[in-house]
This record gives sequence, C-alpha cells and structure tokens, in this order.
Amino acid sequence: MGRTEEDILTQAGITVILGGKEYNIAPLVIRDSREWRKKVVSLVAPVAQIAGTTSDTPDAFEQALTSLLVTMPDKVIDLFFEYAKELVRDEIEAVATDAEISQAFKEVIAFAFPLAQNVPEVIKHLYPPEKKRKRSR
Repeated sequence: MGRTEEDILTQAGITVILGGKEYNIAPLVIRDSREWRKKVVSLVAPVAQIAGTTSDTPDAFEQALTSLLVTMPDKVIDLFFEYAKELVRDEIEAVATDAEISQAFKEVIAFAFPLAQNVPEVIKHLYPPEKKRKRSR
C-alpha cells in the first residue's frame, strides 16, 4: 500500500513484516538520509561490472558470484538495519527470512528515495514528446 500525502506530511514511518511481525520504521532526517542513500549507490553501482563477468576466467567469475550472492546481500542487510536503527537486529535475524528482509529493504528504498519517484514526470516536462505531425499530400 502506498503512502498517503498525510503520511508524508506527518513523517509517518512505514510498516514492514519481519519474522511474521510488523515493525514501524521512522524516516531519517535529510542529512542522515543523504548519507545513507550515498551508501546504497556505492553498493549498487558495481553490479553492472559484476554482471559482465564471464566464466572465461573462473576465479573472477567465482569472485563475482560470491560478491553478488553472498557479500552483497549481507551489505543490503547492514544497510537496512542502518536505516531502521530502532529495530533490534539480533532478534530479527533470528526469526526473519531472506525474503522478508528483501521485501522490507525494497520498501525502505522506496521510502528513502521519494524524489526518485518524481523523475519520470520531471523528464516528461523537460522533454515533452514531439507532437505527431500530419503529413500533407
């Protein structure tokens, strides 16, 4: 369910489910959120390079797979709990599943990057589609 305008104006948090239990995550203030978003970009930026690794070099391929399937999920979890600092990580990690943390992180990303939702609309206004011209015969 999307956040209402009232939720945004009142700085209401989001609710995520971890270990079958609901948790509320409060928004970070601008300064903290800015630093957190930079960390997300630093984590995600190398994915294209990792994805381009081929099996022609087995060691590089194994390192890329390890990075993508082991290291990156751990860093995502670290980032999640860095954002949701009021949650008790040890308790949640003992009962939550990878699927739950993945969904919760996805919700935090949408919550933490609200301006990104406006990008398509801004681009549409900056670069309006050309009106189709009728050809004259």
